[in-house]
Amino acid sequence: PSGSLKDRIALEMIRGAEEKGLLKPGYTIIEASTGNTGTALSFVGTQLGYNVEIYMPEGMTPERIKIMEAYGAKVHELELEGDANGAVAGAEVEIGTRVKCLEIEKNNSDVWWARQFSNSANTRAHVKTGREIIRQLAESVDAFVASIGVGGTLYGVAKALREDYPNVTIVGLEPDSARYPISEGFYCVPGVDKSVCGGIIEEMMNSGIVDRVVKVSNSEAVSMSDRLVREEGLFCGISSGANVFMACKLAEELGDDKNVVTVLPDHRDRYLSEKKYTT
Repeated sequence: PSGSLKDRIALEMIRGAEEKGLLKPGYTIIEASTGNTGTALSFVGTQLGYNVEIYMPEGMTPERIKIMEAYGAKVHELELEGDANGAVAGAEVEIGTRVKCLEIEKNNSDVWWARQFSNSANTRAHVKTGREIIRQLAESVDAFVASIGVGGTLYGVAKALREDYPNVTIVGLEPDSARYPISEGFYCVPGVDKSVCGGIIEEMMNSGIVDRVVKVSNSEAVSMSDRLVREEGLFCGISSGANVFMACKLAEELGDDKNVVTVLPDHRDRYLSEKKYTT
């Protein structure tokens, strides 16, 4: 409903925290986010009666902030060291805001930090997504492709698919301009404490479930997302373009009679002022 698949993880994380007694009535939900998860938590959290505060680095597109505020969240923009505008992967740009969330949670007993980057409920939500894919597709799944942000979508869907289709090919995507490419073994930003880095990505990559991680250029992602809007009427975001671009390439590689599955993570409305492939 809020425009991305992050609604699934927002509900799963909140319900999981409630069941464990970590999140109680009157608490404030906080999260470090550059967009979709912040929006999803703003939507789900406020609907369930919680205050929601999102910490974002300066330089994100204004429409993302306006959407979160429309749902009733309070958005804090933090001036961070380095070039947040130049970063393209979640772990690269969110470290400073994650550190801020960790500090706030430690100093306030009525605050719950969602921790999407390491919260097992994130992966669990997308195991359910994977099972939906299996139910909805009459034939077998030969490959699954998805961009890697914090890793929950790829890891969760891959876990579900591998149960039914042990030989399914799992391919992760990342921007070719990533400073610390996962494809080159950077599962955490160098020199950063594991309390704010690693998490799902590190667990996923060390598990061996991902067959390969491929780089996609900004022009490839933007071009395909434009085609999806104009040719298919799918008003989806830039990572959707990256996913479909690589799914098409993989389909050509695998040959006829193979089913390659991907996801369209979000709407185009949060990329109107800037077309940039970020994860």
